Amino acid sequence: MSSFKSVSLDRAQLEALQRLRQFAGGPPAFWSQFTELAQRLTGAQQARCVVQLNGAWSLLATAPSPGANPRAFLQKSLGEAAQKALGEGSSVVVPAEFEEGAQHLLQVLHGGDNAAQCLLELRFAAEQLEQVDASFWGELLPLIADTPEIYQKNLEAARNRFESARMQEALDVLAIVNQQPKFAPASMALVNELTSRLEAERACLGWVKDPYVRVVALSGTEKFERKMQILQTLEAAMEECRDQDEELLWPAPSDSQAIYHDHEAYARDSGSDYLISVPLRCQGESVGVLTLEREKKPFTQEDAWGLRVIADQVAPRLKDLRHQSRWFGARWASSWRKGLARFLSPRHTWLKVGAIVGSAVLLFCLLVPLPYRVSSTFVLRPESLVHMPAPFDGFIASTNVRPGDFVQAGQVLVALNDRDLLLERAETLGEIRRFQAQSELSEANRDLADLRISQARLLQAQARLDLLEHRLARSEIRAPFDGVVVQGDLRERIGAPVQQGEVLVQISELEGFYLQIRVPERDIDLVGDNRSGSVVFASRPDMQFPFVVTAVAPSARIADEGNVFALRASLLEHAEWMTPGMTGVAKIDSGKRTLAWRATHRIVDFIRMRIWF
Repeated sequence: MSSFKSVSLDRAQLEALQRLRQFAGGPPAFWSQFTELAQRLTGAQQARCVVQLNGAWSLLATAPSPGANPRAFLQKSLGEAAQKALGEGSSVVVPAEFEEGAQHLLQVLHGGDNAAQCLLELRFAAEQLEQVDASFWGELLPLIADTPEIYQKNLEAARNRFESARMQEALDVLAIVNQQPKFAPASMALVNELTSRLEAERACLGWVKDPYVRVVALSGTEKFERKMQILQTLEAAMEECRDQDEELLWPAPSDSQAIYHDHEAYARDSGSDYLISVPLRCQGESVGVLTLEREKKPFTQEDAWGLRVIADQVAPRLKDLRHQSRWFGARWASSWRKGLARFLSPRHTWLKVGAIVGSAVLLFCLLVPLPYRVSSTFVLRPESLVHMPAPFDGFIASTNVRPGDFVQAGQVLVALNDRDLLLERAETLGEIRRFQAQSELSEANRDLADLRISQARLLQAQARLDLLEHRLARSEIRAPFDGVVVQGDLRERIGAPVQQGEVLVQISELEGFYLQIRVPERDIDLVGDNRSGSVVFASRPDMQFPFVVTAVAPSARIADEGNVFALRASLLEHAEWMTPGMTGVAKIDSGKRTLAWRATHRIVDFIRMRIWF
């Protein structure tokens, strides 16, 4: 039986109550957690929340505890005491109907699904309520009673923020589309922006060309083959959305009456697990369709609502751009042809223009030198690398890291099986106690020889115990500093034996990197005395980092691509996400070369190697 004389919420309880007030889930989950928390905070044996609907009390949630009589508690009827609590708007204590020595406390809850008709009922032993002080009634119960109301207000505020965010997102997308003067870039900007904002793998825009829908933009793809079978399946799914003139989510919701035949076929052919299609309406007419794809995260009704708002905002602008682009392109080509015909004669105008432009381009390629850089691959290497070996012969019990994980100093990396050591330790402790007893007996018998022998054996056993304690302390291999795991994937070696000194894990510090650039032998002469350049990492191709070459290997070494020279370079700029082993492309400055030389120097070198005197 729990008892208390005062109520003082510790920090953990206050944080739990605050988290519940900020709870973002639905009412069923909230009432379940609220009832459990109220029972825990008040120390009640049992708790339940009820609501009065159409004159009858309905159960919202219960929180039974061991030792209570849940059946009697749930069968208890709410009568005059509940009406009295609702009328006074406070708490009421009534005796239990089916149990002696138990009392029920009815507390009116503010807020909830029905603010004036929600009650929290708590079951206590009679001694519990007699021992509580004023803080229980004046502090704890009001905090609990206000929680549903605050939850509802926070939920409503979150809903308002969500709708405002969606409207703001639609305006942001519209602003991005409005920045584009042409239909094609505006379409690409739209699908790329939707891919990023909605975390989709692909976004597609289809435009109505009576009587069909044709794909005009794919995110991340500027050009695509219209005859592809998968593209035709996508257009059929878009036409399915346009014909029904409603948002379609795949997999289909259980309550949906729409047709999803073409969406199912496209999802099967494309390998996308989740699809959403939204029609673009302009003045009540569907002018296009937006289709987004995901592989892991399903689309929700909130996503459909937000995408529908975006579609309604951008549809008029895209329609205007489409009309302007089609008309302006033809007019632009015609006007230029007429202007050029005045100087080049009306016949074969475009052929002559092409010849002039081609000659200009050829002269430019032959005569104008441009900056040239030697391209090669690189690997990011750490300045220091620590090997964590096995401290003694044993077996791997567990591993907590894998290559690429960031670790902190003192974190357990690998644990060896210490069962044999614990058994040997217990045996050694037994020997120590036995030798202590023999020593005391020899001292009591005044047998000096046996006393010294016992003491020597005791010291020997103690030394063996110290060795075992040392090995037990080293059975867990810990990180010596903050860093990243470079090698040591031991997940498939759990239970396997290891030998003392065998390297299990390699850790590199997070700072102190250098670039190892592999320049092919055919390009090493182009490097010359140049010591600067830029690198692009394969994981972040959108960012360039300058470097300076600090050393060049005096001799080449054999690699898969042939002889290569290793260059050591220092990065002038660093980023937090850089880890050892990253690769990419390095470009080393190599003076200026013409475009013609760039296009022909490989074949010229090949011919010189084959034909020489």
